[in-house]
Formats: sequence, structure tokens, C-alpha cells
Amino acid sequence: MAVNAVLVDGCSKYSAAKQYKIPRQTLHDYIKRAPVDNFVKKLRAGHPTTLSAFQEKELVEVLLTMSQRLFGLSPKDVKQMVFQFCEENRIIHKFNCETKSAGKEWFRGFLKRHNELSIRVAESTSLHRAIGFNRIKVNRFYDELEKIIFNANGMQIIQPSNLFNVDESGLSICHKPGKIVALKGKHSVGGLTSSERGKTITIVCCQSASGFFVPPMLIYPRIRVKPEFLDKAPISSISGGSKNGWITTELFEIWFDHFIQAVQPQSRNQPVLLILDKKNLSVIKKARHSNVIILSLLSHCTHKLQPLDVSFFKSLKIFYDQEVSTWLRHHPGRLVTELEVGELFGKAYGKAATVQNCQSGFKKCGIYPFDRNV
Repeated sequence: MAVNAVLVDGCSKYSAAKQYKIPRQTLHDYIKRAPVDNFVKKLRAGHPTTLSAFQEKELVEVLLTMSQRLFGLSPKDVKQMVFQFCEENRIIHKFNCETKSAGKEWFRGFLKRHNELSIRVAESTSLHRAIGFNRIKVNRFYDELEKIIFNANGMQIIQPSNLFNVDESGLSICHKPGKIVALKGKHSVGGLTSSERGKTITIVCCQSASGFFVPPMLIYPRIRVKPEFLDKAPISSISGGSKNGWITTELFEIWFDHFIQAVQPQSRNQPVLLILDKKNLSVIKKARHSNVIILSLLSHCTHKLQPLDVSFFKSLKIFYDQEVSTWLRHHPGRLVTELEVGELFGKAYGKAATVQNCQSGFKKCGIYPFDRNV
């Protein structure tokens, strides 16, 4: 079987030896002695497939696993993933290099070869669905969460220190003024704001159920980000830039590398669980090789199931607005710019990023301690 996997399916010797639990040298010796003609006859008739049978089997396993984790990939995602895989592994293909995607014919053939897969219509993201925060939908999330953090005997295998949630939120430089005392009966009351033109900076935050915070990422609405933007920002913070200040696929990949460096997952016996609401093919691949399990949140459920949304971001923005208001009072005639945001955000972050605030979010969501009836 192992020899067949290498000579027919295109599996590497290392993978085959590991899968069939035999020494690599033994497998190597058997391959050298194997009559190659016998294996050539077993190859499929017709057009050869771009990926070997072994590689397609691995792809099927990834798709089924991600679907279980509420992280289903669309046909477009799958075709892009296959193109990227072929490029990285120097596999000869005839895919479209402009769209960086496998073709419709390849995908149709792939589904025919693997009838355990099917294309299903994703749930609608209409207002009715958003309103329908129902028990069935929520239980799908808790069912999968329970499978990941507990073993068959009910013992917890994902400890709170290895249970993380990541999310991003917009931070407006033109902050919302707080309430002020004014003359009774006066309808129009002025309050100092940091900027006439509203610019938004995206902050990417991540916390564990034990109360550990991964240093945040600040994304500015510009392509070139100056190093001084992070002056007095939280220690070990990183920065990035995009045209509108929003997070992009490339920036999220940079953040994920930052996350791996900060958390340093140890082994397959002690995996890290990362709960998020994003879909990034490169991150999925990196996660598999870094002992990180990704669990996706269901659409329109993040306001109830995401610890950062439930407890952290609200207090962070309140503290940030307070810091900006204080800065404006001490610097009359000046406006808060991107140069000041790092320091002001750092002060607010220091007040909001407490162990109690963090653990409260996980508890309210029923993630840790695990409680699907919360």
C-alpha cells in the first residue's frame, strides 16, 4: 500500500512512511525493488489529473474539516487554493495565471471524482437571518466547539491559555464627543472633536480565555506607514497600511504570523484554538502546519458569540474617546492626527486590556467555561 501510494498516487516517501507507520528506509528499499511496469499499468486511463490521487484526497479532507468548523469554502476559494498549491509545489498545470485560479472543467471533474462532496447554497445573510439568532444555529457552533476542546471522555484538551479569539474594529480619529454640562434650554452644544474629516484606523486585537493579550495591530488609511506611528503604542504592537484603513487579505496574513510568534503553539498534543469570523486561504494552510485549529463564527452571530465584541471593544472605545478629549483640552487649537493615535490608543488599551475584562467576555459567550445554555 505504501509503495502504491508513492508510485501511483504521487505521495512523498516521508508522508507515505508516516501514514502507513513504516521506516522510511524500509519503504525506500521496497520502492527500489518494485517492478515499475506493474504500477504504471494501474494508472488511470484518459487525461491525467493535475493533482495526484493522494493530493486530491488531502484536499477533500481539508474541505470537509473546514466545513465542519463552520468555515466552508466556496468553489472560487477551492479553485484559488488549488492554483496556489500548484504554484508553490511547482506542479505543472494549465490553469489561468491571470485569475490565479483552477478552471471550471477541473472543478467539475474534481467533484465527479469525489462524490462525497457537494455544492450547497450558503445560508442567506438577509435581515431575517440576522434577526434569527436561533437555537439551532447557535448549537452548530457549540457542537463543534465542544468536539474541539473536549476529548471523547469529556476531558478538556484545549486549556484556556490556548483558547483565543481575534477580531478587528474601527477606531475613528474623529472621535464621538462625550456628554457635557451646558446651559439648560440650549439646543446646539459644541464639543471638541479630534478632526473635521473622519479617518478610521482598524485595530486587530486578540485575547485568550486565560487573560493573555496578543500585542495589537494598527492599520492606517495610507500605503506607507511611518515607524513613529507606533510611538508609545502598546509594547510589541505592529502596524500596516491600506488605502481605506481596512484589513486586507495580505495584512491578515501578516497578523497571523505575528500571532504565531507571540503564542508559539507547542505540538499537536497541545494545539491552539483560534476563533474568528474571517476566511483566508493562506491562513488556513499556515494554521494546519502550525498546530492551530481555526473555528469560524456563524454569520450575524458575532455580536453574541465573540468575546471581543461582547466585553472588550466597547470599553476600549470609551477609554479611547476619554483620552482624546483629555488630549484636546490640554492642546487647544490642535487636532489629533495619525501621529498621536498610537499613544492615545496605548493609554486606552492599557485600561481596557485587563484579565477580568477578557475572562468576562469568554464567560458571557459560554466559550470558557463551556456553557451552551448561557
